[in-house]
Amino acid sequence: MGVLNGKTAIITGAASGIGFGIARRFFEEGANIVPCDIRGDKLEKAFVKLSQKGQRVHMVPADVTVEDDIREVVREAVGKFKSINILVNCAGVLTFGKLEDVELPIWDRIMRTNAYAPWRFMVAVLPEMRKAGGGSIVNISSINGIKAFPGMGIYCTSKAALQMLSQVMAMEVAADNIRVNLILPGLVEDTEFLFPVIGEENVTEFYDSLRPIHPLGRNAKPKDVADAALFLASEQSGFITGALLNVDGGRHMATNRPPAT
Repeated sequence: MGVLNGKTAIITGAASGIGFGIARRFFEEGANIVPCDIRGDKLEKAFVKLSQKGQRVHMVPADVTVEDDIREVVREAVGKFKSINILVNCAGVLTFGKLEDVELPIWDRIMRTNAYAPWRFMVAVLPEMRKAGGGSIVNISSINGIKAFPGMGIYCTSKAALQMLSQVMAMEVAADNIRVNLILPGLVEDTEFLFPVIGEENVTEFYDSLRPIHPLGRNAKPKDVADAALFLASEQSGFITGALLNVDGGRHMATNRPPAT
């Protein structure tokens, strides 16, 4: 039996990378999964094989920065599976640029996606988790939320905001048996996260340049983050809330210098 048997989990940003890895891992452990992503075609392509294995996958295309879309994901999840037990906020965006050069529309987009959207999703699922007698919320943050990286100020700020939002929420809903925890990855390979900012053709070189900065000698893979998310979503972490779990090969202990590239 899987550790999430009978549980229903919403996972945002699930069409690829970390989000897909988490959704697949939860499915393997028996959960009903509701993967959502703004990229509807890619979402369907990613989960078509899992969907063919049974009735435990319900895909919902959604823009997490749109309030109506958030509500629709929750409605679809309850309509299909009757309850919501787990939420994983994984959708996120990244940009590079010095703080003095970043224009306001970019600031707004990063903050709305990385901080505002997870907050609104948490608020949206709380009534259903209370009905279910509790739940687990796992927010995917970043070591950028605890370390200052030059050229990534807006992203760092958004992740720091997410961490504080999550910890305050953890305090406010603890009496309802709802836990809120965060995962702080370092660099994760096999994702499309960096494509828009450095180009797909440059990703391999970028990965190579970052490996020596991790004390464990490698970058993360989506499975590393998915395994951590499974722990925080399951009853194995039943007495943990408000935690910041570094899943970064020890990089939070190392220098935050930018790579030579």
